[in-house]
Amino acid sequence: MSSEPAPLPENSALRSKIRVYAREQRQECRIQAKDSLRLGLGQIKKEVATLEDLGIKDVLGLASRIKRRKHATSEDLYRLALAFLQGNENINAFAAIPGAIQVLVKELSGPHIQRQIDAVECLCNLSLGEAHVSEKIATLAGSYMVTYLDGKEERLKHSCLWTLANILATCNKAAQTLLQMQLVSKLWKLYTTPASEPSGCQEDAGICLFMVATHALEHVNVEERKYLTQHLHEKRLGDPASEYFMYIVHQLEVVRPDHGLGVQQAEGLVNFFGASLLCQDLSSFSDKLSLFYGVRVLGNLAAMGDATLLGVLANPEHFVSVLNRLFALREAQLSKDLMRLLRNFLELNICDSNLVLDRLEIYA
Repeated sequence: MSSEPAPLPENSALRSKIRVYAREQRQECRIQAKDSLRLGLGQIKKEVATLEDLGIKDVLGLASRIKRRKHATSEDLYRLALAFLQGNENINAFAAIPGAIQVLVKELSGPHIQRQIDAVECLCNLSLGEAHVSEKIATLAGSYMVTYLDGKEERLKHSCLWTLANILATCNKAAQTLLQMQLVSKLWKLYTTPASEPSGCQEDAGICLFMVATHALEHVNVEERKYLTQHLHEKRLGDPASEYFMYIVHQLEVVRPDHGLGVQQAEGLVNFFGASLLCQDLSSFSDKLSLFYGVRVLGNLAAMGDATLLGVLANPEHFVSVLNRLFALREAQLSKDLMRLLRNFLELNICDSNLVLDRLEIYA
């Protein structure tokens, strides 16, 4: 394939917006989850006012108690989760105590669903800490969180996904640990669940995959990439988090003949791009992300040298029409990517190059 173009100059801004969006969404969901948790813990509900200012001394006391008992109650877990939200110093104090995180993991791996939820919500707030904290969580609790993604308890899955997203965005070594557990394929299954099915995890799974594509590409193995390639056609525009799709596909470099890309998968990509083009609005961050990276993905598709993979875009008239619409946007980086797509298309020799070039409307 041809060499990849330089990264979009907007990349850092796009990633920043995604992370802000992800953080806000998780914060809103946590508030809803905590409201539910309070209703289930009558005594805690009465004491909420006294729990709003927990410091290092309180965290050390709680850690000492759960270590001594080798058990954490729902109240303990709630207090710790609240403390972790109040400052990184509380997170570091807890993480520095040998054996404290292991007690949380014990509750996470226990037989009681509600206690598992309490524990992972506590770990979720703990994962807001620095890289060394994420590394500990991934090592001790990663296998349980990844396993629970296959379960039916939606609140547990949501909390696991929030925690995994925090870890993936924070620590490369921790991400490597998680990605050795077939995490990518599990995330993809959740991400591509049809919107008609009441999963509700597509958005969170998409954010996790975005974090993998942004921070941990080198740790995604060949088998996981092949799995994504063979299931590309399962994602539909308009499904939750579909705006991340083309970015994930491009960054993970799954459009390759040796990964099992066939006509069905290629058709899914072309149709997805065509549908996104119809509703594109470059003032919208999500449309811009999908459109820019969609052009790069199609450039890779054309570079594979098989015209049948381009589907409707193999029609020169349709291809030129699409290119002219995109050139008319007068986006400098987009135009460079379109030129690469054009070059790869012409190298397929499926039509007279001069006829295509004569009909193009490229703006300076």
